[in-house]
This record gives sequence, structure tokens and C-alpha cells, in this order.
Amino acid sequence: MDLRRQLHIVRTRLWLILLVTIAFGGAGLLAATLAPRQYEARATILIGQSLSSVNPDYNQLLTSQRLTLTYASLATRRPILDAVISTLGLKTTADDLLPRIDAEPSQTTAFLTIVVRGRDAAETAAIANEVANQVIAASPTVSGQQVDFAKAIDEDLQATRTEIESASMEAARLQAITSPTPRDQADLFALQDRLASLRSTYASLLGFQSTTASNLLTLIEPAVAPTSPSAPSRFLLTILAGILGLLLATAILFAAEYLNDSLKRPEDVEEVLGLPTLGSIGRLRGDRSVNEVYRLVTLVNPRSPAAEAYRSIRANVDFTSVDRPIRTLLVASATASEGKTVTAGNLALVFAQAGRRVLLIDADLRRPGVHTIFRATNARGVTSLVLDPNLDPARVVQMTEQGHLTILTSGPLPPNPAEILGSHRFGAILEQLAADFDLIVIDTPPLQAVADAAILSARVDGTIIVVDAGKSRRESVVRARDTLVRAGAQILGVVLNRVARDVDGAAYITYAAAAPDEDRATSSKPG
Repeated sequence: MDLRRQLHIVRTRLWLILLVTIAFGGAGLLAATLAPRQYEARATILIGQSLSSVNPDYNQLLTSQRLTLTYASLATRRPILDAVISTLGLKTTADDLLPRIDAEPSQTTAFLTIVVRGRDAAETAAIANEVANQVIAASPTVSGQQVDFAKAIDEDLQATRTEIESASMEAARLQAITSPTPRDQADLFALQDRLASLRSTYASLLGFQSTTASNLLTLIEPAVAPTSPSAPSRFLLTILAGILGLLLATAILFAAEYLNDSLKRPEDVEEVLGLPTLGSIGRLRGDRSVNEVYRLVTLVNPRSPAAEAYRSIRANVDFTSVDRPIRTLLVASATASEGKTVTAGNLALVFAQAGRRVLLIDADLRRPGVHTIFRATNARGVTSLVLDPNLDPARVVQMTEQGHLTILTSGPLPPNPAEILGSHRFGAILEQLAADFDLIVIDTPPLQAVADAAILSARVDGTIIVVDAGKSRRESVVRARDTLVRAGAQILGVVLNRVARDVDGAAYITYAAAAPDEDRATSSKPG
């Protein structure tokens, strides 16, 4: 299937694609509207003291980032969840609570985010905050440090800092004396030694404190009750459902086109049958309740596009027989209801409108239809002439509203149609009538149903196969062609009937059926 064909499928079925897309989008919106609301709360923990340090240590920062992975795993452990359930008095279990909680460690920072989902906004925020609090409470145990030890270091740092400040002030006072006594000088030297020792002690305490700084947890952003649900997203679900509908509709259309083995275009006819397309007739719409005569568009509206299409077929038939003019033309189809009777009637009309003396014979002795569309009687016809050698054909044929066009109906239906059409008597009748008319158009039964059309095809100058575009199966049309070839028929080409809108440029012809003065046609017909 080439790109041109794919674009044509999309263009002709765009309304269906859009309809399915809108339907799926509407279903997605409805599902999002009816689905339970889900809320999401987030609490953020800082690992370490990187924000409070003036000159943060790189190793300390790296350690804090590594610890976020450990605390992320700790946040979803059963002891933490059991503690959260106990503290908040939740009526649930750790196994049920676990799927609602995610711990998201940052890959580049020392932040750990606790994410909790649920249907109750306030409860969701409370759980997120309590999980963070439980993780913070468990942090000294995880690091291996004791709380009392960390507090002692902090107290010693504070006391040492106080002593340094006091000693510095006393040293500054002694240094300010203009004429210090020997005792003052001795006190100053002692204070300077004391300051050196205090500062050394302070530096050592800071070193001890740095070992615990990277493992210090702080809740820097408590969770708050969300005011709007996080899921389901109506917009996102509607868009995704619409895209799914679009893809599904397009895929089904392409699959149906690929699996559809009907003949729809002249290219299909050429590829499958190796025959030319004499013309394409657009799909006709009409009221089946109106008189059958309105199916003859070349009679009721000779200026319509459909009538012009039949005149193009007439010209193509003439071109196929320049050296040997067609005097007898058989119209056949593979199966029933493909439009051969109406096609035969309209072809007979356009040839008659060109000034030729035309006889239309209804050789369908099983389901005749010519007398119906021309509003003629069927008391006598083909079978009458075959059974009564003394009957004059001039007394059996009937004139029509169209000048130069005469019809010969089927007559009473016989029990043995094939024997009658294959008889020498019928052959003689054809030869006799051919002498009185410029062209004889013969309507026949379907080729696959009976052998009548194949029998007649060997006796005529040319045969046209009518194919219902989009309905006739390739296999059945190929069998019909092969049947005609075995019978020795001269196949002129194919008429594509009921061609859909814009099939490679084919017109879509609409004929109203409301009043006799308007164009009339119908897509169903005898034959």
C-alpha cells in the first residue's frame, strides 16, 4: 500500500477517525471524572549541615548524599511504618501502607523527599510528616553514635568558646596597660598560653563534631494538606484516551483496507484481471420506493455526471473496436446485485442517444429485470420467439421512450434457461435481429451462478464485466473472467460500478429521488 493510498484512506475516513478519537477522549474524561481522587503530600528532609556551614567540607557533603540512599530505604521499612501507624492511630497495616509511600533520594543534593498518596488530603500530609519524624528519630541509631555523646560535644564546645572569649578579653585588658608591672606581664603570658590551649581544644572538639554533622537530619519542609488531587488528571487522561482512539481507528482502517480484497480502483482491475477499465460510475443514492425507471439516469437526466460517465464508456467501447465494430455487446457480472441490468439499460440508452438503432435483450431467464426498469410488459419475449418459430420478432419487441431504442424482454420463465440460450434457434434469432439493428446489448445472469452468460459470450462480438467497487471479491471476479476466457469470449474491459467518493478522483454522484424532474438513481437493481 503506497503513501498515496494511505493518505486517501485517511482523507476519506477522516470523519470516522475523528469520531472514534472524540469518543475515546470522552470516555477518558468520564473515567477521570468518576475515578476516586488521589492526593499527594511531600515532606523534605535535609541530611547533614551543609546549609548551616560557612565552609562546607566536600567529604561531609559527599557522605550526606550517600546517606540519603540509606535513609530512603529506612523510610519504607516495617519498624518505621509500624511506628507511624501507632503514633497516628491509623486503621491499617504496614503491608497496606507501604504501596502508598515512596522515599525519593536526590542524586545531586542531600535532600530526601517522603511522598505519600491517599484519598484523604489531611491524613496524607500527616503520614508524610510522621514518616519524616520517625526517620529523624532513628538517625542516631543508624549512624552508630550516641545521643549523649553528641550532646556532650556540643556542651564542651559551648563552654570552651566561653572560656576563649573571657581569656581574650582579659588578655586585651592587660595588653592595654601602658606601664605593666612584672605581675601583669606574667599574667599576660599565662593567658596567652591558656588561649593557645583552649583554641587547640576547641579545634579538636570541632573535629569530633564533624564526624556527626553529615548524619544530622533536619525536617526543612513539612508536608501540608494538598488542596487539589494529583490523580487522576482529567486533561492527561483525556489526551491519552484520544490518542489511543486515534491510533486504534487508524490501525483498524489500515487493517481493514489490507484485508479487503475487493476491486475499488482501475489500478486494482489492471493488477488483478489484466483488463482495462472502460469507466467508473459513482455510487448512486435514491429512494427504492420510486419507479424503477428513475434508475436510468441517462434517460431521466441526460446532462447529469452519471450520464456523462456512461457516454465515456460508450466512447471507450467504440475505441476498443475500431477495426471491427461491435454489433452485439454482452453485459455480465460475477455475482448478483452488482448493477449489470441498470448498466446494460443505460449503455443501451447512450448508444441510442448517439443515433444508433439499439436493441436491448433481457437474456436473464431466471431473474429478469429489463421490463421492470423500462416499465414494459413481459408476456412475450425471448422464450416466446425460441419456442414459436413462426412468431415474428417485430411483434414481440417493444419501443421505449427513447428514440432508436427497442427492448426484447425475457418472456415467460422457462425451466431450462441454459438450453434455450445455447440452442441453434436462439442463435438464429440473434443473427436475424442483428440485421435489423446497429447494436444489440444483452443482459445476462451472473457468471458464477449459472452458465448462461458464458454460453452467450461466445456468440457476441464483445463482453463487458460489471464490477461493484468495494463489494466484488477479487477471487469471484477472477473466476468470472476465467470462465469467459474458457468460453472464448472477447472481453472488452470492466465497468467499475458504485465507486465511492474520491477513489482516486472518481466522482461521488448523488441523485435526489423526491420528484420526477430531478436526477434519480439507486444503488440496488436487478441482476
